[in-house]
Amino acid sequence: MKTNNKWTVKDVITTVLLTVVLIGIHFIVITVSMVNQFFNCVLSPGVSMFFSAPVYILMVSRGNKRFVSLASLTILGLVYLLTGNWYLLPYFALLGLLCEVVLWKRGSYRNAKRLTFTWSMVSLFYIVSNLLPLWFFWDTFYAFAVASGMDQSYIESYLQYYTSPGWLIFIVAFAVICGFLGSILGTRLMGKHFKKAGVL
Repeated sequence: MKTNNKWTVKDVITTVLLTVVLIGIHFIVITVSMVNQFFNCVLSPGVSMFFSAPVYILMVSRGNKRFVSLASLTILGLVYLLTGNWYLLPYFALLGLLCEVVLWKRGSYRNAKRLTFTWSMVSLFYIVSNLLPLWFFWDTFYAFAVASGMDQSYIESYLQYYTSPGWLIFIVAFAVICGFLGSILGTRLMGKHFKKAGVL
């Protein structure tokens, strides 16, 4: 199907609403995982990527035009900006541009392989975003953590897992695998249910 790159009001509303769902999934997983530091630091990114994947697949496929990923990830960055993590706005905007490069070819927005690769890539770079405070923005992250009510034990756990090569490899691998599996689920739903239901 030919991609129509002209956005409509419906496209804007759909992208914003599904992005809100993506952000909601992300923050629900974070909130639930706060009861256990291991789950929060190690497993929650992957769990979030898994459950977010079908929503992302639906959003990009239904829009079927360029800049949906860029718009969605920029909105996510704006949410982080409002929480005080300003450096994540340009980071996620750049990630959105990278997604657009991957999906630029006509027909990619409903191509299962390209969509799966794109969300798996997002899952990888989502983990990298957790490393940015350690590398460049520790003071900003620490102020955010304290303001959010995180205790010192959480911060120490964060440092423990994200500075250990072994744990870091596991966290990255788990997140990418979960993102990949979530994408597979999303593309199957796209083919079996979304199209039949007239969503696409």
